[in-house]
Amino acid sequence: MRQDRLMLVFSIVGLAVMATIWWLRDSKRQRTRHWSITPRRLHPCTNLLLPVLICEVALAQAPPASGDYTAALPSVEKVKAQLKGTDATDTVARQVAVFTYLQTYITRIRDARKYGGPFTPGEEKLMRDYALAGYQLSQDFTKTHSPEEVKAFQQLEGRYEINNALGWIKQLQGQQAADTYRGTEASLADSYKQHEDRLQQQMKQDQGKGRSSIAGDAVLDPMGIFAGAEANREKDPELRRCLELGATLDNCEGMGTMEGIAGLLMPFGGEPDPNAPPPVAGVVLVGNYHSRAQLPSLSFGDGSATIQDCGSLVPDDHDYTLRKSGNTVQLVLANEPDPIVVTLQPDGTLSGPGSVLVKGSIITGHTTTTKTVMVDGAPAAAQGYYCNGPCSTSTSVPNYAPKIERCTIGSMQFVRPKSVTPTKTGIGFLDATTTSAPLVTGLRMTGRYADSSGLTLDFENDAVILDCGKAHAKAPYMVDNTPTGFVVRVQNDGGAFLLGVAPDNTLRGSGTATISGKLVTSIRGNNVSFAPHSESCSVGTFVARSKRNTMLASRGPGPAVPPTYSTPAPTTASAATSTTMKTDTSAGSAGQRADFRVLLDSSFSGTNPLAGQTVFVMRKPIGDVLRELGLTVPAKSTAAQAMKALQTQCHSTQGCSSIIQGMSRSYVTTTKLDASGKGKLSARNAAGTYFFFAIVPNSGGSLVWDIAASLVPGENTVTFSTKNAEEVR
Repeated sequence: MRQDRLMLVFSIVGLAVMATIWWLRDSKRQRTRHWSITPRRLHPCTNLLLPVLICEVALAQAPPASGDYTAALPSVEKVKAQLKGTDATDTVARQVAVFTYLQTYITRIRDARKYGGPFTPGEEKLMRDYALAGYQLSQDFTKTHSPEEVKAFQQLEGRYEINNALGWIKQLQGQQAADTYRGTEASLADSYKQHEDRLQQQMKQDQGKGRSSIAGDAVLDPMGIFAGAEANREKDPELRRCLELGATLDNCEGMGTMEGIAGLLMPFGGEPDPNAPPPVAGVVLVGNYHSRAQLPSLSFGDGSATIQDCGSLVPDDHDYTLRKSGNTVQLVLANEPDPIVVTLQPDGTLSGPGSVLVKGSIITGHTTTTKTVMVDGAPAAAQGYYCNGPCSTSTSVPNYAPKIERCTIGSMQFVRPKSVTPTKTGIGFLDATTTSAPLVTGLRMTGRYADSSGLTLDFENDAVILDCGKAHAKAPYMVDNTPTGFVVRVQNDGGAFLLGVAPDNTLRGSGTATISGKLVTSIRGNNVSFAPHSESCSVGTFVARSKRNTMLASRGPGPAVPPTYSTPAPTTASAATSTTMKTDTSAGSAGQRADFRVLLDSSFSGTNPLAGQTVFVMRKPIGDVLRELGLTVPAKSTAAQAMKALQTQCHSTQGCSSIIQGMSRSYVTTTKLDASGKGKLSARNAAGTYFFFAIVPNSGGSLVWDIAASLVPGENTVTFSTKNAEEVR
């Protein structure tokens, strides 16, 4: 009864306030265009008197926002005190513009969380405060100025609202609001991209009279591949999750999914390589560094640093850990006779110890062997296969010996990576494997973390995947170097939150996180339907799933308590990045198990068509793979002929969905080539014959490679060129 009386009192008071504001608005609404408080700027419930009670109850029961970012938005008093113009009129115009745009600002965050959904109580309060403040300022100005001055004022305020208001808000707001809005911008940009992708898919269907058609693609009809398979697609949990995280249907299906499956394949006999290091978790530095004196260079990735150009030593990888004391960050590289310690400077450069001894390997000579490339017991050349050079060759294998070399690791500058635009084949499921966002530079996170509440964090280079129950979403993040430890700012659009990185590599936060995602409800052709879905989880202590910890060497005190947004925003040290090639070990028939490396190179005059492209490694030629999957491929067919046969099957009434999906079992691994068309594979596996498959567009058609190469222990090189490519039209 007491609660009922309180609710009734609140409702009556709310009704009186709303009625008063409505009367004020109605009496003045003809005097100005911008400044009257419309019902939508207060709350939809103010349109009628009867629903006030219902709205008050609904607001009282609404869940709190994650961390309540509204506490970091500027108050009315702060805007009036700190936002000043060149004179009194200019000041009022700026403040009214900010109060107006702040309502749009909050609405955008709400819409990213759930389009058209309810505002939180904190958002409702600020919306009312901002609307009323802007209304009062504009009305006071109207009462004391001429119509001409009011008109000029309106024009000035309108320009400020469009061009300047958001910038002023960013100067006035706190860090949590800034992080939440950045998550909102990323979410809305992703939604816009998906909208554009749907329009493009619809255009393809219209042009193809109901079937997807990609201009310039002479090889495959990507959506014809999956025609008639809607029922299976809807049941595929990996496909659904991929779509729910914002990727397009082309990205999620076909070889985009196959590449992920290939990454799970084990080496020979299904046994993992016992010598392979475990995945790393924690704070990492991603970047390329080089000295101006052309001394050794360092390339940092996920827990490994490559030292190059150190005397006669071949490039070699060294694991590293982070050591932190105050604002100082040191990276400790595993090395003999002593570890190598480099310091990350505030300006993003590295400072090394100077002259040091580095243990690595040198090439002492070569062992030459002559071998004919064999396929199914017969010479490859006799069967019409393209080889990595002549099909019967003399291979010179380097011989290695350990050596300790003295070289100077001094001051190193960050090398900014070159911008690369990946070439597209026009084949939907192949393009999914050949495009990727540029790596984010500097201090990043890697690894998967879980909290007892059910919230999991899976850190990628550019974003973190948040899972809470059935809700999952991607959010950008930042890693700050503070005097008390590393702090991860997760810019979740449902409310940003902070995580402190402890010396034991756990992540510590507080409060709750609302994860706003979406669930697939149906897949019909190219059209995917979603329903919004949000869940809340506690933000506590997150433990890394990986046993390898980059923070084991940390001497920092770590966060005694979880960080909060009330602390001043720290300054981060910038750094650069390079692509770290990550490969899986191969699988195939038994053979000699030994360490070997494969340098993937390409030789072209002019533009390199393989820059940024994906290479698939198989134990069998593509024709044999397709034949075993049920495709009619004539014996001794070349790779181009096999792809033509696949095209015919895909365009037939039978389709080729099962063939495309089955191809994943034949891939040993995949890797992306860098901007210069190069890549490196390192593994401990059985040596033997492997096939390196790639396909890229070329003036109305495609170039296809299916290069047979006999890999031996030690160094190997596979070179792609126009000479060992086939053209498909």
